[in-house]
Amino acid sequence: MTYTITDQCIACEKCLSNCPTSAITKNNNGKFSINPNLCNDCSDSYGVAQCLAGCPTFNGCTPSISSLIKSAQTTTSNYWDNWFATYERLTSRLKAKKETKYWQDWFNTYSQKLDLLLHT
Repeated sequence: MTYTITDQCIACEKCLSNCPTSAITKNNNGKFSINPNLCNDCSDSYGVAQCLAGCPTFNGCTPSISSLIKSAQTTTSNYWDNWFATYERLTSRLKAKKETKYWQDWFNTYSQKLDLLLHT
């Protein structure tokens, strides 16, 4: 996902030193821009884009619209595949797990107490 510089940018130059790929440049008019070919969303080293993290307005750098659309399409297409894979993984762990005698005794004791409470 690439980022773009918005009108909220106050040209503080913090993003220049924060960008690990040097994708941010300043033109002759004092405006900043991000080269989409160099911007990698800081995905190789950081959990959040460093231009966004270091921005004092927090709105100076935002994901570009094309990146958001592409990200949403990828997420949507993989959502159900990931959901079913996670479901299968978790339910297989539950099915494979054998209950211990302690668990079975606990369940029997408390289910009997619950049964008494419900029927009295």
